[in-house]
Amino acid sequence: MFSEFDLDVQYNGPKSDFATFTGSPIWGYSVDNVIAIAKDRGWDLQSNERFPTPYGLGPLVNHFVTPTGRDVIWIPSYGEVVGEDSLYHYNFEKAFWILWKAGVKILLVGGTSGIADWRGQSKSLRDKAISPGDVVLPWSFYTRPVHRGLPCTDFESMWSKSHLLLGDPFCPDGQKTLLSKFTPFLDQGKIRKIHTPSEVRAALVVPNSITFETEFDIVHWLSIGKTASDLQPHLPPVATVHGDCLNPILARYLGIHLFYYHLISNYAQGLVPQEETAKSIHKLYSETYPTIATEIEFDLLENLSIPTGESCKCTSSLHKAPSVFSQSLTQPAG
Repeated sequence: MFSEFDLDVQYNGPKSDFATFTGSPIWGYSVDNVIAIAKDRGWDLQSNERFPTPYGLGPLVNHFVTPTGRDVIWIPSYGEVVGEDSLYHYNFEKAFWILWKAGVKILLVGGTSGIADWRGQSKSLRDKAISPGDVVLPWSFYTRPVHRGLPCTDFESMWSKSHLLLGDPFCPDGQKTLLSKFTPFLDQGKIRKIHTPSEVRAALVVPNSITFETEFDIVHWLSIGKTASDLQPHLPPVATVHGDCLNPILARYLGIHLFYYHLISNYAQGLVPQEETAKSIHKLYSETYPTIATEIEFDLLENLSIPTGESCKCTSSLHKAPSVFSQSLTQPAG
């Protein structure tokens, strides 16, 4: 794989402490629509272009300056590019290499997801279960092959170079901030409930192969959530959110504070008739969620302060290994 990478590439794009990576909550808007909304708020679009990375041509990078002079970067839809699979075309690596070189300190990420909450199968617990129309601030995530570091850098996934501790993979300061921003929409009846890790341990899941799971997959995850909850009755119950949108490991490798939220759009496969899912999901995607997500994200990007790191592990989870560990391996040619 080394031969595929151009390690001499230099970054010549914009710099910013603040960025957003959000996609599906604003899929009801085109890129041009979002740029128009930003301009209506007084944001000045400095540039929108694609930059080379060691892993190939990167995604579109939109660079704005807010009315107060703050630089903001928006990479649409998790760095996805039409016609490029995120795993085999290194979309996450390209996007996070750009975020790294741009000096980003806070990354906003919003997703829309299906829910597999075993409590929804119980009459006595159904009212507490996560449902479409809810907001989830996630607790953890299920790792898969795409969750890796930046190849050929100090941040690649090699235990001989470094290792991560992944308790609290999502910034606790960010979750408190997001909770405060979503609460007015709860009061207005625009969202149904907000679920935090103190109430339910929601884990993000994306399958390794296909985009959507089968009914067997969902029964599998329902049983895991129920079993985990029974094993730890003194802790909040476990449920799975299906539709993870990024590689959380890369944010933690690079010391970026990850402000991550999920808007629940549907029940997972097999829990309700498919026709019902299709009807509700399109309305939420096209009408409800885009207005909420853009209002919250523009406000945050204009006003956020960078966390000090005293109450989170975002900048202190990466531990470098002793250099002798790498010396015990085969060395690269040349």
